[in-house]
Amino acid sequence: MESSTAPPVDTSLQIIGYVALLLSCCAFGTMFVPLRRRNCKDGFFVQWIECGVVFIVGCIFYVARGFPKFEPIACIGGFLYATGNVFSVPIVEGIGMGVGFLIWTSLQIIVGWGVARFGLGQWIAPQNVKNDVLNYIGIALTIVSGVLLIFVKHVEPEPENEYDVTSKEMEHRDEIEQRTSDSERSSLDMAGLAKKVPFILMAMVLACLHGLMMTPIEYLKQKNPPTDNFQVFDYIFPFYTSVFLFSTIYFLSYCVLLRRRAYVERNLVIPSIGYGLLWTAGMTLWFVSSDKLSQVVAYPCTARLPPLISGALDVFVFKSIQGSRSFAVLAISSIIGVVSVILIALSNQI
Repeated sequence: MESSTAPPVDTSLQIIGYVALLLSCCAFGTMFVPLRRRNCKDGFFVQWIECGVVFIVGCIFYVARGFPKFEPIACIGGFLYATGNVFSVPIVEGIGMGVGFLIWTSLQIIVGWGVARFGLGQWIAPQNVKNDVLNYIGIALTIVSGVLLIFVKHVEPEPENEYDVTSKEMEHRDEIEQRTSDSERSSLDMAGLAKKVPFILMAMVLACLHGLMMTPIEYLKQKNPPTDNFQVFDYIFPFYTSVFLFSTIYFLSYCVLLRRRAYVERNLVIPSIGYGLLWTAGMTLWFVSSDKLSQVVAYPCTARLPPLISGALDVFVFKSIQGSRSFAVLAISSIIGVVSVILIALSNQI
């Protein structure tokens, strides 16, 4: 397929794209705030409530856009997102947040950017930028910024959930927490690498799934050139519908398998709704920024800036990052991350 050369874009639409990009990053960077100090355990209940909010917002867009044609291909993206979410908790328990987050965010950026930049066979045409060198340097710095985040240490507060558990369940939770802590400390220990291989593979699968979740939308945009400036909103309803559908399937399977051991906590409902609203806002704005700026520009920026925003909150609001070394590493990572985002943005301008 021939390279996709973006048509001349109105300056006002580009401004909308950059504003949407920044707001999207802010939403993604703060989406876990409502869940702070909450014991989400395996996360299945939280993600189901979150995806219920996503579906409601999708219905609102469907009505607002005048009931556009339902595109089943857009549902593939929602399936990829919901499926990837299932792996996140086992990854954190198996190899720790630091290594797990490093693997899946870095590979996710490479996959999402790579598919947009070089295309995908006969389905997705490559997207060109005006300055390849700036774009490549920006991507490289984005990965470096992510690697540095692994060395930032967090001190998490105790959860506040009101949950009646037996002493055996408390002991089990302590065992899981200890195992998670141990995995953090030994995540780079070569002696234990064999045990971590399945979780590393999970992180890679998650990264690929989330890295490809915007690809069906790009396919539809190239197949059906837009007839108005916000036609991308027509794909939100099928995308969000499949997110809710598959998250419900996974949640029901979880309940059937675990039965009374399934974790359903009423105190998580409101925080999960807040989490869902922020994720939906971030994702909707990402649709806009990717449409106006191209996925080559929007994807790496949207994947890198939120962790830096979250890190800033941990330092200045929640005080969960402590120590001069962690401050220094986070500062360096943030500077490199911001520079990478600027270079990627400029690569499509000069």
